[in-house]
Amino acid sequence: MHALKAFRHRCRNGLLGRMARLCLPLPLLCGAMPAPPPNRPASLEQAVKASFLFKFAPFVEWPSVAFSAADRNFLICVIGDDPFGAALDEVVRGEKMANRPVSVRRLSPADDAAGCQILFAGHSPEAGYTPFAALAGKPVLTVSDRDGGPPGAMIQFVMQAGRVRFQIDDNGARASGLKISSKLLGLALSVDRK
Repeated sequence: MHALKAFRHRCRNGLLGRMARLCLPLPLLCGAMPAPPPNRPASLEQAVKASFLFKFAPFVEWPSVAFSAADRNFLICVIGDDPFGAALDEVVRGEKMANRPVSVRRLSPADDAAGCQILFAGHSPEAGYTPFAALAGKPVLTVSDRDGGPPGAMIQFVMQAGRVRFQIDDNGARASGLKISSKLLGLALSVDRK
């Protein structure tokens, strides 16, 4: 419990500022770069997105059913193309969320993502690729890129004027039992509250 309080304290006292600073100007060319292979370093754009992916977590409340007694980790899962490479593993190394060690799990299209707390879905050339369809109503925060990623994510990364921004489907999150903090909603480029 102490670790969670300490983490929340860190979040309240500077995380929002750091998140805002992560919206660094990036060369417009970054948005056109292909995803790096897993062993190559991620671009600055992808490194910023990897950091956001983890830093969204303190601003989301998951229901208790989202945490399996069998898995003691807080899981950030990636399906489809992985644009982050080792950057995401570096971001979460040694971190905890909800008193659980944070780990990254890369899924194949056949894997069940229901045990993940966050699912990032990258691009996939496979026909019928709808990674979020099976998660409807389940407490998994879904994230993708608006350009190139599958539709239907609760949070979508957007490049605007060379900066990494995001838009939020708050209605979709609530339908899945997730409560997104007003602080995070306030940082979003747009919020869908239909």
